[in-house]
Amino acid sequence: MTTTSTERVTFGPDRLTRLITEIAEGALERERTGERPFAVIDLVRESRLGALRVPSADGGGGASLRDLFATVIALAAADVNVAHILRGHFAFVEERLRLGGAERRRAIDLALSGMIVGNASTELGSAPAGAFTWQTKLTPDGDGYRLNGRKFFTTGTLYADYAEVLASNPEGATVIALVPTDRAGVTVLDDWDGMGQRATGTGTAIFDDVAVSADELLQFAPPDADTEPPALYLSGAFFQLYVTALEAGVLQALRDDAVAHVLQRPRSFAWAPTTTPADDPLLQREIGEIAAAAYASEATVLAAADALAAAFDADVAGTDPGLDLAHEASLRAAAAKIVVDGLAQKSASQIFDVGGASVVRQAHLLDRHWRNIRTLASHNPTSYKAQALGAYYVRQTRLPGSGYF
Repeated sequence: MTTTSTERVTFGPDRLTRLITEIAEGALERERTGERPFAVIDLVRESRLGALRVPSADGGGGASLRDLFATVIALAAADVNVAHILRGHFAFVEERLRLGGAERRRAIDLALSGMIVGNASTELGSAPAGAFTWQTKLTPDGDGYRLNGRKFFTTGTLYADYAEVLASNPEGATVIALVPTDRAGVTVLDDWDGMGQRATGTGTAIFDDVAVSADELLQFAPPDADTEPPALYLSGAFFQLYVTALEAGVLQALRDDAVAHVLQRPRSFAWAPTTTPADDPLLQREIGEIAAAAYASEATVLAAADALAAAFDADVAGTDPGLDLAHEASLRAAAAKIVVDGLAQKSASQIFDVGGASVVRQAHLLDRHWRNIRTLASHNPTSYKAQALGAYYVRQTRLPGSGYF
């Protein structure tokens, strides 16, 4: 397991720019060859980027939530696989900072050390997503426990030092175990076969009689069917907005690739309005629409991040007992997804209109943008978001309080 330093972390604009530039180098070749970005994640560890949101007073980067999401967008523009791999880690840190207690210090120390946390929540099966019923079980064993189960959609865990595992205890309640990925009985498979996000390790994690100590169990704020609103608006909004931020980053990469392709085109069609593709007003219009979509998507995500930050601060201060600000943050995250999904999918098709048949050649790999966007947009169907948003505005029906919504 890789560890680095727990000294103070600083992230000035120049340092972040250099890191993101280094991550971008070789991203296209990794996509072409199927190389997994283990070396890039080691670079993330060494830079201790995972401590970006840790407060400055605790030795971290001191970034605001807006800063974090702006960084995620820039990372996704450089290599969306790498940005997605870190989703579970940033969510883990965010949740521990919000809930406080002794676990806050543990999360801070882990992030400052450069270690990465992966996600091991979802299971395949007949139980509805978001139902918080798990086949993965945690059973008592002396002074500790044993963990047994199988998870899927474990994004980032293939590269992580720890896995945050959701399981059921003997009473059927949800518990969280923070388990080292190199512990006996933990197996992480690189078996994700999605058409996009191919290198994120979004596959299977197996926990076979894994020893878990009592101090490796984390606080969990479960949904309460008898309490309105449910208690998962904040964590759910963070997870969902993160995916939308990834799409916004892909849009920026798509814009840059569209410009580069038009500039390198040596010829146009005989009936085109100009002989030079870069001067063709029709192609300029396509690129202008893609660029506008990239701009609007980033602005939308950052505005939703501001709402999430207000809810986070109020929750920590205890000034939002009804979770009204948390619900507002969830509303904005849902609205952002609806808008950005539409813009991103349209733009991912438009890029093929800036060139002739040569634009679809594997040498350019422009299809990766569509594949990645379509895969990201499939995280929780947009239609459910739109219906729930409409029900709120028409009937004031609150959104589902699930981290999966």
